[in-house]
Amino acid sequence: MISPLHHPHSAFYDDDGNIIVPRDDQADATPSESQAMRDCSASQSMNAGSEEIIEWDTLAAEQNDPPVPAHEKPVESQLATLRVLTRKTLREGMRQYRESIAATEPFLRELEDEATTGLKRLWLFLTQPVVIPMRKRTKTYNRGTLFLIDVVRFGGTFAGIFLVLFVALNFQSFWDIASARLSLLLSSPSLDLSNAPGTSDLAATLRESRSRLRSAGDLKSLLPDVGPPDTLLMIPKLHLTAPIVNTPTDALLRQDWPGVEKEIQSALEQGVVHYPGTAKFGQMGNPLITGHSSFFLWSPGKFKSIFARLSELNPGDEYWVYANGDKHRYVVRSKREVSPSDVSVLDQPTDERIATLMTCTPVGTTLRRLIVVAQEVDPLSGIALNVGDHSQKQQTVKVKLDSLPI
Repeated sequence: MISPLHHPHSAFYDDDGNIIVPRDDQADATPSESQAMRDCSASQSMNAGSEEIIEWDTLAAEQNDPPVPAHEKPVESQLATLRVLTRKTLREGMRQYRESIAATEPFLRELEDEATTGLKRLWLFLTQPVVIPMRKRTKTYNRGTLFLIDVVRFGGTFAGIFLVLFVALNFQSFWDIASARLSLLLSSPSLDLSNAPGTSDLAATLRESRSRLRSAGDLKSLLPDVGPPDTLLMIPKLHLTAPIVNTPTDALLRQDWPGVEKEIQSALEQGVVHYPGTAKFGQMGNPLITGHSSFFLWSPGKFKSIFARLSELNPGDEYWVYANGDKHRYVVRSKREVSPSDVSVLDQPTDERIATLMTCTPVGTTLRRLIVVAQEVDPLSGIALNVGDHSQKQQTVKVKLDSLPI
């Protein structure tokens, strides 16, 4: 028989079918309290289940999502990373630099102290007095003054010996320059026959002839356009006439530059050289003529100082080239000095007709190259010739012979 005082068991089912057994302190609860407890337990069970489901869903999503590639990351994120790396690198560099400076400071201080001590000892040594006995009295100098006197003596002696040897080795070139200057100083004054009776016409003729010779340089200015069959260079202002030598082009085609230099040096013994590979005279381009300004006395050839006075040419002066029986007239338009490695002087323009004279400068050295560029002009009119132009021919008198000469 069941006691009426005994309370029935208060276990219950939740919404998911789970059996919920209350604690002993909760067994005596009223029906309304039991229902509230059941509702609270059900709510807690539902919340726990939902949290567990959310955690598993989040973990599964993280495991299924692929990693984001670096190139798809936002630009701002990449720039921020780059800035951080840059700052770290700069800080590390500055730290190492400061440590290096700090490590060398003791050595620099020691070096400064040693230099200061050495300079003080040197100053004391140079200022130390030295007594030099003379015939009548003694003189007192310090060691620094005596050192300077010895330096001046030695330097003067060395400079004098060098100057004598330099002039001796280049005697021919300096003699040509000096004789040209002396000839201008010792030249006779201009003729003045205006007061002589009956000589006005003669004086006018002489003055006209003299002016023509001065402007041209010598009697060669009166030569016709047709010249000798040899290739010649004539510079009236310098009273210079020299054969132009053409060198073989075999070494140039092989690009054998030592061979080209050897052939040019050999040809310079016979005159001035038409540089291989440059244009022909009277054609489009830039024919270049090179010659010695000075050379060794014992070297063969009589053209070792042919261009010693080339520096006297100025813009407006002219020179002529006779090639293949034709006269080519050139007027100087520029003069400059370049380094020996400047090969732009060999450039061949395609839109003008120019020519270049080249020699070593200063005289007796090979430090620089003197470049004189001239424009080809018409031999008669003096008008600049362009590419394709033909020069005017001088009118010659035709003589009809009655019979063949015997």
